[in-house]
Formats: sequence, C-alpha cells, structure tokens
Amino acid sequence: MTELKEKVQALIDKYDPELSSKGIKILLAKRYFESEVYVRSGGHGAGALLNSIARAKDLKKEKELYKFERNKYHCLILTICPIEAKGFRREDCREYAFILKKIERAHLGQEPHIIAYHEDKILSKVEKRIQKILKKAEKSSVKKVCQNNIIDALRYSIGTVYGYKEKFLGKDRDYWDTVFVIAAVVLVFLIVFICWIIFK
Repeated sequence: MTELKEKVQALIDKYDPELSSKGIKILLAKRYFESEVYVRSGGHGAGALLNSIARAKDLKKEKELYKFERNKYHCLILTICPIEAKGFRREDCREYAFILKKIERAHLGQEPHIIAYHEDKILSKVEKRIQKILKKAEKSSVKKVCQNNIIDALRYSIGTVYGYKEKFLGKDRDYWDTVFVIAAVVLVFLIVFICWIIFK
C-alpha cells in the first residue's frame, strides 16, 4: 500500500504545475477506519417471524465463527485545498476517497469478504478525478472548486468510503443522515402526490 501511495503522489506531482496555476493544491493521506456490523433488517408479518429466526441463527454463527468482527477499510484520500488558504479551514476542503482494500459484510452472521482493488484501477480513478478538478477550475473560482457544498454532504453521508467523516459542513453525520432521509421521504411523497393528481 505504501508503494501505491507513492505512485498516487507521483501522479499528483505530475499535475501540480497545472493545479498551482489555478491556485489549487491536492493533499494526499492514507486512512484506515472501521464500521459496525449490524443484525439483518426485519420484515413485516410472516417475513418478520422468518427474519427473527434467521437473526437468531446469525447471532449463533457470529459468536462461534466471526467474533463480531467489524467492517474494515483502507483508503487513500485526496483533499482539494486553495494555495492561498487565508480564512479557509481545512475541514471545509472537499475530499475524495478511494478504497484500496476492504473487509466487509452486510450483516452479522455473514462471512467477512476481503476485496483488494487493482492498482491500475485506483490510479486511473485518481487521474480522472484530478482531470475533472482541473476542468472545473477553468470555469469556477478556487473557492467553488475546493469548498464542500450540499452535494458533497450527500456524498459523504451515503458513501461507505466516507465512513471516517464524523462532521462536515459544520454538522455531525447523524444530522446530515436525518436531513437526507427526511428529504427522500418528502420527495417520494411529492412524486406519489403528483402521480395521483395526474392520473386521478
């Protein structure tokens, strides 16, 4: 992983003159984090009964085999910052994370799966992201290129790879998770209401 980080850094260095000319720098960091694995979700009616039996089996298997192992993620993070950072906090800077390796499962009782992503694929994704940043910088201010916005908050909230971020846009993760769940419910209600108006 150290060798891959060096290759990603070399890629960033390759684009550094172009980035610098637009007032932008990219910081690279390696990050490891874990997340909790929960019991499988329930159901309704007969499904709830079957799921409760399955959950009991899951817990038995978990205790015997997997010992409540958490999901584990190794990733590289690009932080997009302005070179002139006066009045610009590091936590306001936009981030892009790329998973290198993960040990993950959907629920307790399930066998953990190890997935390691190919080096070339990661390098290609990083390079494409840098090129998109440069393209955006041609039309937007440094602040717009570097600063988090509501779309980034949504990305951080729903993206597994951003599980390490506990706070963004000045609010904690739970706040944003709640906001986006409520927004989704309202959107579904509006779609149903509009369909009802059109087809009634």
